[in-house]
Amino acid sequence: MEQYSILAKYYDALMTDIEYDKFVDFYTECFEKCGNGVKNVCDLACGTGIITLMLADKGYEVSGIDISCDMLSMAQMRAAENKAKIVFSEQDMSAFTTGVQEDAIICSLDGVNYLTSLEKVKSCFACVSESLKDNGLFIFDVSSVYKFKNILANNAFVYDLDDVFLSWQSFINEKSCVCDYYLTFFSKDGNAWHRYDEEQRQKGYSTTTLTKALNNSGLSVLGIYGDTSFGEPKPDSERLFFVCRKGV
Repeated sequence: MEQYSILAKYYDALMTDIEYDKFVDFYTECFEKCGNGVKNVCDLACGTGIITLMLADKGYEVSGIDISCDMLSMAQMRAAENKAKIVFSEQDMSAFTTGVQEDAIICSLDGVNYLTSLEKVKSCFACVSESLKDNGLFIFDVSSVYKFKNILANNAFVYDLDDVFLSWQSFINEKSCVCDYYLTFFSKDGNAWHRYDEEQRQKGYSTTTLTKALNNSGLSVLGIYGDTSFGEPKPDSERLFFVCRKGV
């Protein structure tokens, strides 16, 4: 079964704790401070398109790429409901093309962590570099190694919503920092409940590893931050934000 084939239906309801507006404010501030007149933006691993649409509402020409057709269906419906002209395409983020040279590419909420081999990360960064204009920006975040080993590792999470109950169990390989997630959904349909199972996998990467891969792809790291307020990373930062530019 394709990743997110079940989760896509409930993804937005399960992610209500994410402050999307702060992500968008972070991106727009980066565009203004570090960009060169950013107009067109590609949202890589765009999911259900919440951030994509928020950027479009701010006047950017935005496109979205995701590997999940189920996620993209949700994104397309959201764009249609809001009469937003956004082109979405189903592509693997480790082997994608935008068709045009972008002013900026963003990747939010662990997209890079879903690339579970360094080779795929390198391939993704190479595609990013090829798809950016000279001096174009690449901004992404990852869940940190600290988060994988201290928060997610061998832990269980439960989400109890009106029409769905989700049990989420995770198991980590400490050496490789690969984390496997086993999701069990119980979805209510009338008076009946149906069970669905889904598996996902992520990998944690050190800042050193990511920086080297970025540099080798012609992307310079302008800054690494521990939050959307441009705070310095701490040893226990759970999410890290990379702001990069194509070229020196």
